[in-house]
Amino acid sequence: MQLSPKLILWHLKQEFRLQAAETFTSEPCLKYAVHHKPEQPFSGGLIYISTEPAEDFLRNPLHSMMILTRFPDQDIPAQIPNICIIPEADPVVLMETAEKIFQTYEEWSQALFESRLMNGSIQALLDLTAPVIPNPMMVIGMDFTIIASRDLSFGQLPNSVLGSTDETADLILALKQDPQYEEAFHRVGYFYYSGNNVALPSLCVNIRRFDRTLYRLLYTEGEAPLDDTFGFILEYLARVISHALSTNIVDSHDVRHQLHQIFHTILTDSSADYVEVSRRLTDYGWLSSHYYLCIFLKTELLDYKNLTHRSIISYIENIVPASCALEHKGNIVIYINLDLCQLSESEIEQKLASFIRDSFLNAGYSRRMLGHFNFHRQYVQASLSFQVGSRKFPHRWIHRFNDIALPYLLEQTTKKLPAYMICHEKLLSLKYESENSQSPLYQTLRCYLENHQNATKTAQELFIHRSTLLYRLDRISQHLKSDLSDPDELLYLMLSFRLIDMEEQK
Repeated sequence: MQLSPKLILWHLKQEFRLQAAETFTSEPCLKYAVHHKPEQPFSGGLIYISTEPAEDFLRNPLHSMMILTRFPDQDIPAQIPNICIIPEADPVVLMETAEKIFQTYEEWSQALFESRLMNGSIQALLDLTAPVIPNPMMVIGMDFTIIASRDLSFGQLPNSVLGSTDETADLILALKQDPQYEEAFHRVGYFYYSGNNVALPSLCVNIRRFDRTLYRLLYTEGEAPLDDTFGFILEYLARVISHALSTNIVDSHDVRHQLHQIFHTILTDSSADYVEVSRRLTDYGWLSSHYYLCIFLKTELLDYKNLTHRSIISYIENIVPASCALEHKGNIVIYINLDLCQLSESEIEQKLASFIRDSFLNAGYSRRMLGHFNFHRQYVQASLSFQVGSRKFPHRWIHRFNDIALPYLLEQTTKKLPAYMICHEKLLSLKYESENSQSPLYQTLRCYLENHQNATKTAQELFIHRSTLLYRLDRISQHLKSDLSDPDELLYLMLSFRLIDMEEQK
């Protein structure tokens, strides 16, 4: 395996005190080391161990390296790379050291090859790399699934997904909003990620398929530097891991387990057999005698671009017991068994509220419902809560169906006909007449109905005498040709007021 002058220099620094040129190339071009003899011509790809510099080497040092045990009093010329001086070192010891470095990487390369022949796991590949790169390492999917990790606490996360706990949810939020992290999706070859106030700096290689980054190999701060010294080594390992990924050697949590499959069927198959669905849910312990809640999470463009749906799903399932979250049409749908959850609805909302706000999500909540035959309706109810609620109350993060039920009802009423063609005809004429003559009759009737036909309270609210109110009500009754005693008509009048208000707002 060919190594770079910069990598050889790093290893020499671990054992010797030395002086080095300002520049060392990071391209892997060196094959082995030799003792240089004065009459020996130079060729590329070798490490030359010598007692004094040679003019031929100084003219063409780019694809070779020179280790000197003596050097004239003047400094190494700044413009000449790949030269280091180890004063008074034994050339035999230097040769043995160089051979040991090459042997370490050859053995590592061979171990990776044998692991692949045996269909070893990606975790095994990282473990085999510890003698070469001792720093903490990780292979992560771009949906934040942890494929394998070494010496990183994240490796023991529930579901093996970053973002699945309160600790790592902050990390995902920070990465999602970091433009450097987003830009790194398109990088080819090794690159340095500087981190942010939550994420650690790291040296990374994207693992791509079909011109798209799907995984990333990285290591964080430790003995090995985060520069181009180990860059080509990381790329080499990434190629081996890419081969392993192509053969599906991935030990990760399978989100399509039984419960996810059941709810996926409910959301996507309009002809699903609900008797069979109910049986499968019962086998899972979600009984028809239990109460259920559905939550619709509207995700943002950043979640789509940064593939954070998986981390959101894992986080919710970890903090809310007896929950099942899945992606549907680019958003997230959550079903919660309220009987098994051991949390009240208000406690569930409190647990999710700050996460929803901090993650720039919006949520619609269904009503609690009994049994197995309302799951799809609950999804519709939750999504309607978001759709109508975000229009009526755009400043809110969370929308409940009970808060938008009446606006939804009014919107549905006017879906085919405008409000003026649906509302109480005589009320509409009373409105026009009151506007033309500046009469208070329209507002008087509204106040009277809103006060539940309490004449005294209505008169106080309008700042008029009770006899004046009774006179107005008599005129209103004549106009409507009604004594305002029929419950259906009273309901129709109240809905008509709301329909007229909605029309005016439009």
